[in-house]
Amino acid sequence: MPTRGFFTRPTTTVLYGADRPLLNWVAYALASASDPGFIWTDVRLEGEVLAQSDILAGNLIPPERLNVIDPETLAPHRSAAKAAVENVVRDGESDESLQRLMDFLRLPLGAQRLLAKGSSGSHPLVLVLSNAQRAVALWPSETVAPVLGAIVGAGGTFIMTFADAPPGSHRSFDVMLEAEGEDLREWDRVRLRVLKGPANGPLRTGELHRLGELAPLAAILARDLGGALGGPRPAAASW
Repeated sequence: MPTRGFFTRPTTTVLYGADRPLLNWVAYALASASDPGFIWTDVRLEGEVLAQSDILAGNLIPPERLNVIDPETLAPHRSAAKAAVENVVRDGESDESLQRLMDFLRLPLGAQRLLAKGSSGSHPLVLVLSNAQRAVALWPSETVAPVLGAIVGAGGTFIMTFADAPPGSHRSFDVMLEAEGEDLREWDRVRLRVLKGPANGPLRTGELHRLGELAPLAAILARDLGGALGGPRPAAASW
Protein backbone atom coordinates (compact mmCIF):
# COMPACT_ATOMS: atom_id res chain seq x y z
CA MET A 1 0.00 0.00 0.00
CA PRO A 2 1.47 3.43 -0.83
CA THR A 3 2.41 5.46 2.19
CA ARG A 4 1.49 8.76 0.53
CA GLY A 5 3.67 10.76 2.89
CA PHE A 6 3.76 8.63 6.06
CA PHE A 7 7.32 7.93 7.23
CA THR A 8 9.02 7.42 3.87
CA ARG A 9 12.36 8.08 5.56
CA PRO A 10 13.67 7.41 9.09
CA THR A 11 11.86 9.49 11.70
CA THR A 12 10.54 9.37 15.27
CA THR A 13 6.92 9.76 16.39
CA VAL A 14 5.25 9.77 19.80
CA LEU A 15 1.51 9.23 20.13
CA TYR A 16 -0.45 10.40 23.21
CA GLY A 17 -3.97 9.74 24.40
CA ALA A 18 -6.12 8.57 27.30
CA ASP A 19 -7.27 5.29 25.77
CA ARG A 20 -4.52 2.66 25.48
CA PRO A 21 -6.33 0.31 23.05
CA LEU A 22 -7.06 3.28 20.78
CA LEU A 23 -3.43 4.37 20.86
CA ASN A 24 -2.36 0.85 19.91
CA TRP A 25 -4.74 0.76 16.94
CA VAL A 26 -3.55 4.15 15.67
CA ALA A 27 0.08 3.08 16.07
CA TYR A 28 -0.74 -0.15 14.21
CA ALA A 29 -2.24 1.79 11.30
CA LEU A 30 0.72 4.20 11.16
CA ALA A 31 3.21 1.33 11.23
CA SER A 32 1.33 -0.81 8.69
CA ALA A 33 1.05 2.10 6.25
CA SER A 34 4.82 2.60 6.42
CA ASP A 35 6.29 -0.89 6.80
CA PRO A 36 4.11 -4.04 6.63
CA GLY A 37 6.94 -5.94 8.35
CA PHE A 38 7.11 -3.63 11.38
CA ILE A 39 8.34 -4.96 14.75
CA TRP A 40 6.24 -4.28 17.85
CA THR A 41 7.40 -4.22 21.47
CA ASP A 42 4.83 -3.88 24.26
CA VAL A 43 5.82 -2.83 27.79
CA ARG A 44 3.51 -4.97 29.88
CA LEU A 45 3.02 -5.43 33.60
CA GLU A 46 3.21 -8.91 35.09
CA GLY A 47 -0.20 -10.57 35.08
CA GLU A 48 -1.80 -7.79 33.05
CA VAL A 49 -5.01 -8.73 31.24
CA LEU A 50 -5.53 -6.84 27.99
CA ALA A 51 -8.85 -5.35 27.00
CA GLN A 52 -10.57 -7.53 24.42
CA SER A 53 -10.64 -4.54 22.06
CA ASP A 54 -6.86 -4.11 22.18
CA ILE A 55 -5.10 -5.16 18.98
CA LEU A 56 -2.47 -6.88 21.11
CA ALA A 57 -5.15 -9.23 22.49
CA GLY A 58 -5.72 -10.69 19.03
CA ASN A 59 -3.46 -12.28 16.43
CA LEU A 60 -3.15 -9.53 13.83
CA ILE A 61 0.52 -9.05 14.69
CA PRO A 62 2.41 -12.30 13.99
CA PRO A 63 4.17 -13.71 17.08
CA GLU A 64 7.59 -13.44 15.45
CA ARG A 65 7.12 -9.66 15.15
CA LEU A 66 5.65 -9.07 18.63
CA ASN A 67 7.80 -8.75 21.74
CA VAL A 68 6.28 -8.47 25.23
CA ILE A 69 8.65 -7.17 27.89
CA ASP A 70 8.56 -5.88 31.44
CA PRO A 71 9.54 -2.23 32.07
CA GLU A 72 13.00 -3.03 33.46
CA THR A 73 14.01 -4.60 30.14
CA LEU A 74 14.10 -1.10 28.62
CA ALA A 75 16.84 0.14 30.94
CA PRO A 76 19.70 1.65 28.86
CA HIS A 77 22.30 -0.99 28.14
CA ARG A 78 25.32 0.96 29.32
CA SER A 79 27.55 -2.03 30.11
CA ALA A 80 27.32 -3.24 26.51
CA ALA A 81 28.15 0.25 25.29
CA LYS A 82 31.31 0.48 27.37
CA ALA A 83 32.57 -2.97 26.38
CA ALA A 84 31.87 -2.48 22.69
CA VAL A 85 33.55 0.92 22.55
CA GLU A 86 36.67 -0.46 24.20
CA ASN A 87 36.81 -3.32 21.67
CA VAL A 88 35.78 -1.54 18.48
CA VAL A 89 36.88 2.10 18.47
CA ARG A 90 40.18 2.67 16.74
CA ASP A 91 42.73 5.35 17.49
CA GLY A 92 41.90 8.49 15.56
CA GLU A 93 38.11 8.03 15.55
CA SER A 94 36.40 11.40 15.70
CA ASP A 95 34.51 12.44 18.81
CA GLU A 96 31.33 12.56 16.71
CA SER A 97 31.73 8.95 15.53
CA LEU A 98 32.44 7.80 19.04
CA GLN A 99 29.35 9.55 20.39
CA ARG A 100 27.12 8.02 17.70
CA LEU A 101 28.40 4.56 18.56
CA MET A 102 27.86 5.14 22.27
CA ASP A 103 24.33 6.43 21.67
CA PHE A 104 23.44 3.44 19.53
CA LEU A 105 24.83 0.91 21.97
CA ARG A 106 22.85 2.42 24.83
CA LEU A 107 19.70 1.11 23.17
CA PRO A 108 18.23 -2.07 24.65
CA LEU A 109 19.87 -5.14 23.09
CA GLY A 110 16.66 -6.23 21.35
CA ALA A 111 16.36 -2.90 19.56
CA GLN A 112 20.03 -3.02 18.56
CA ARG A 113 19.56 -6.44 16.93
CA LEU A 114 16.46 -5.33 15.04
CA LEU A 115 18.15 -2.21 13.67
CA ALA A 116 21.24 -4.18 12.72
CA LYS A 117 19.05 -6.38 10.48
CA GLY A 118 17.75 -3.34 8.63
CA SER A 119 14.77 -3.37 6.28
CA SER A 120 14.25 -5.82 3.47
CA GLY A 121 12.59 -3.20 1.26
CA SER A 122 13.02 0.41 0.15
CA HIS A 123 11.30 1.83 3.24
CA PRO A 124 12.79 2.24 6.72
CA LEU A 125 12.38 -0.53 9.26
CA VAL A 126 9.57 0.52 11.65
CA LEU A 127 9.87 -0.19 15.36
CA VAL A 128 6.82 0.33 17.60
CA LEU A 129 7.04 0.67 21.37
CA SER A 130 3.69 0.71 23.22
CA ASN A 131 3.02 1.71 26.84
CA ALA A 132 6.29 3.62 27.06
CA GLN A 133 4.94 5.62 30.02
CA ARG A 134 5.72 2.56 32.13
CA ALA A 135 9.45 2.89 31.47
CA VAL A 136 9.84 6.67 31.42
CA ALA A 137 11.57 6.74 34.81
CA LEU A 138 14.39 4.58 33.42
CA TRP A 139 15.41 7.17 30.85
CA PRO A 140 16.57 10.57 32.14
CA SER A 141 15.31 13.39 29.94
CA GLU A 142 18.78 14.25 28.66
CA THR A 143 19.20 10.75 27.19
CA VAL A 144 16.10 10.83 24.98
CA ALA A 145 17.41 12.94 22.08
CA PRO A 146 20.68 10.97 21.64
CA VAL A 147 18.84 7.64 21.65
CA LEU A 148 16.28 8.84 19.09
CA GLY A 149 19.13 10.14 16.96
CA ALA A 150 20.81 6.75 17.17
CA ILE A 151 17.68 4.96 15.91
CA VAL A 152 17.28 7.35 12.97
CA GLY A 153 21.00 7.21 12.28
CA ALA A 154 20.75 3.44 12.02
CA GLY A 155 17.98 3.82 9.42
CA GLY A 156 14.98 3.07 11.62
CA THR A 157 11.60 4.72 12.10
CA PHE A 158 10.35 4.70 15.69
CA ILE A 159 6.70 4.99 16.80
CA MET A 160 5.99 5.18 20.53
CA THR A 161 2.68 5.25 22.40
CA PHE A 162 2.52 7.13 25.69
CA ALA A 163 -0.73 6.96 27.68
CA ASP A 164 -0.03 10.00 29.82
CA ALA A 165 0.70 13.71 29.56
CA PRO A 166 3.82 14.41 27.47
CA PRO A 167 7.01 15.19 29.41
CA GLY A 168 9.25 17.97 28.13
CA SER A 169 11.82 15.51 26.77
CA HIS A 170 9.35 14.41 24.10
CA ARG A 171 10.04 17.59 22.15
CA SER A 172 13.00 15.58 20.85
CA PHE A 173 10.64 13.50 18.70
CA ASP A 174 10.20 14.61 15.09
CA VAL A 175 6.41 14.14 15.26
CA MET A 176 4.09 14.46 18.28
CA LEU A 177 0.48 13.30 17.86
CA GLU A 178 -2.50 13.24 20.19
CA ALA A 179 -5.42 10.87 19.62
CA GLU A 180 -8.64 12.37 20.98
CA GLY A 181 -11.41 9.81 21.47
CA GLU A 182 -12.31 6.70 23.45
CA ASP A 183 -14.95 4.77 21.51
CA LEU A 184 -13.29 2.34 19.12
CA ARG A 185 -16.61 1.79 17.32
CA GLU A 186 -16.44 5.46 16.37
CA TRP A 187 -12.81 5.20 15.26
CA ASP A 188 -13.35 7.19 12.07
CA ARG A 189 -14.43 10.17 14.19
CA VAL A 190 -11.37 10.07 16.45
CA ARG A 191 -9.36 13.27 16.06
CA LEU A 192 -5.63 13.12 15.46
CA ARG A 193 -4.02 16.39 16.56
CA VAL A 194 -0.49 17.20 15.37
CA LEU A 195 1.36 18.88 18.24
CA LYS A 196 4.62 18.85 16.32
CA GLY A 197 5.42 17.77 12.79
CA PRO A 198 7.24 18.56 9.55
CA ALA A 199 6.74 21.71 7.51
CA ASN A 200 4.75 19.88 4.82
CA GLY A 201 2.28 17.02 4.50
CA PRO A 202 -0.71 15.87 6.54
CA LEU A 203 1.28 15.66 9.78
CA ARG A 204 2.57 19.21 9.82
CA THR A 205 2.36 21.15 13.07
CA GLY A 206 -1.13 22.36 13.98
CA GLU A 207 -3.09 20.01 11.72
CA LEU A 208 -6.21 18.30 13.08
CA HIS A 209 -7.69 15.31 11.23
CA ARG A 210 -10.41 12.76 11.73
CA LEU A 211 -8.92 9.28 11.30
CA GLY A 212 -11.57 8.60 8.68
CA GLU A 213 -10.16 11.45 6.58
CA LEU A 214 -6.63 10.02 6.32
CA ALA A 215 -6.91 7.47 3.54
CA PRO A 216 -3.90 5.24 4.35
CA LEU A 217 -4.94 4.93 7.99
CA ALA A 218 -8.68 4.70 7.30
CA ALA A 219 -8.21 1.80 4.87
CA ILE A 220 -6.23 -0.21 7.41
CA LEU A 221 -8.56 0.53 10.33
CA ALA A 222 -11.71 -0.17 8.30
CA ARG A 223 -10.29 -3.55 7.34
CA ASP A 224 -8.70 -4.70 10.60
CA LEU A 225 -10.33 -2.78 13.43
CA GLY A 226 -13.69 -2.83 11.67
CA GLY A 227 -13.37 -6.57 11.22
CA ALA A 228 -12.45 -7.07 14.88
CA LEU A 229 -15.55 -5.13 15.93
CA GLY A 230 -17.86 -7.09 13.68
CA GLY A 231 -17.80 -5.09 10.47
CA PRO A 232 -16.21 -1.92 9.08
CA ARG A 233 -17.76 1.49 9.48
CA PRO A 234 -17.92 3.52 6.29
CA ALA A 235 -15.08 6.02 6.25
CA ALA A 236 -15.04 9.09 4.03
CA ALA A 237 -11.29 9.16 3.48
CA SER A 238 -10.34 12.31 1.61
CA TRP A 239 -6.54 12.41 1.78
